[in-house]
Amino acid sequence: MRRRAATLAWAAAALGVQLMLLAAWPRPARAEYRAYELEVADVLDCRLNKRTQCNTSRLVTAMSPELYVSANGGPERTAVVLLATWMCRGDTSDFREVCPRPPARKPKFQPGEQVRVKLKHHITDGWSGKVELAYYQQSVGSNVYGVRFADRQNVYERYFEKDLEALQPAAPRSEPPK
Repeated sequence: MRRRAATLAWAAAALGVQLMLLAAWPRPARAEYRAYELEVADVLDCRLNKRTQCNTSRLVTAMSPELYVSANGGPERTAVVLLATWMCRGDTSDFREVCPRPPARKPKFQPGEQVRVKLKHHITDGWSGKVELAYYQQSVGSNVYGVRFADRQNVYERYFEKDLEALQPAAPRSEPPK
């Protein structure tokens, strides 16, 4: 009986040591980062050349808009509009590319379509604009649409699918018979 108890105690101790080693064993870390799609304008060039509308370019980066502005001359030089943001797995060390924007899942609207905002008690309620981009944001489980309002000084905003409705295209005009 004593021998069996000693064997059981030894087995329990060995199991405890194995569990401690397993818990302390290093496992690869799972990193993730936020990606940003930015619209960037050189406002200094725009001011110096007295342009009414600045030239813009788009880029996808892991730098937040605030960090991008401060790293590229500050707000006197660079203006940034956040077009989209999403989460990526991995890292960007060794000059790795930022992961691409996730595609929209069963999108209700396509880029180029005209939409109207339907957000009660919101400043943009009733505004009409054009969808510029669509993507799926996993953290909220919804498609997100970037909409540009050309008649509102080119304001750009992002909306969830439920906050937009399609505008009916104007019927083609026919000439009256002669």
